[in-house]
Amino acid sequence: MEASSSGHLDSECSISERSGSECSDSEHSDLEHSGSEHSSAKDKRSEDDIIKIIQSCLKDAKKHNTKWGIKTLTQLGAVDKYVRLDAQYWKHNACKRPCLNASMAIARRMAKGPYFARQIQQNELYLLQYHHLPPPKSYTRHGHHTLLDNEAILHGVRMYLAAQGLGTITPRTLCQEVNTVILPALEVTGMISESTAQRWLRCKLGYQSKEAKKGVYIDGHERPDVIKERQEFVDLIFNKYER
Repeated sequence: MEASSSGHLDSECSISERSGSECSDSEHSDLEHSGSEHSSAKDKRSEDDIIKIIQSCLKDAKKHNTKWGIKTLTQLGAVDKYVRLDAQYWKHNACKRPCLNASMAIARRMAKGPYFARQIQQNELYLLQYHHLPPPKSYTRHGHHTLLDNEAILHGVRMYLAAQGLGTITPRTLCQEVNTVILPALEVTGMISESTAQRWLRCKLGYQSKEAKKGVYIDGHERPDVIKERQEFVDLIFNKYER
């Protein structure tokens, strides 16, 4: 079984090497540079940590049946497969460039090219640092402004969030607050969607989606065994005083 697995890694690694050699000079240089960043960070990276981060992000992305949500699932799935394959390549002496080969192998499996392979490596580093994927380019492009870039709106949003209790902040409630309170109070025309509120919370305000678990207390006064024991105690007291 080990021999078969080793042979599979050898063949896949060699195919990735050939695929890398077919890249243009600029693409190959970018992939090499990205791979060198991973090599330098390899000692600091924990495979378990990145997989836990990916699983948390996947859980959050599955809640949103949108184009952005589907793209996020694809990117997270690619990084997850890359991390696992990369770990195997690092243990395989015959693989000279494990990061590059692993990313190229995953990109090839998904019918993608060198650009997607480079994106996989960059997404892994970003996930490790920020615990979420980079925001879409349409929201980070130079000159693109959002309502949250308005300092008065940002101040109003932060004041609202600071006044909320633990575990009560959601994209929906923030969306409602912005549209019905903050924007009208500032006489700003426009509205935001729930998905925009979610991006604000995650990408610009530093919030993470987590489950808020509350302690549950059950009143046991009316349990049959409690009633019986209480009645026996009362009868005992009455009998004692009647004597």
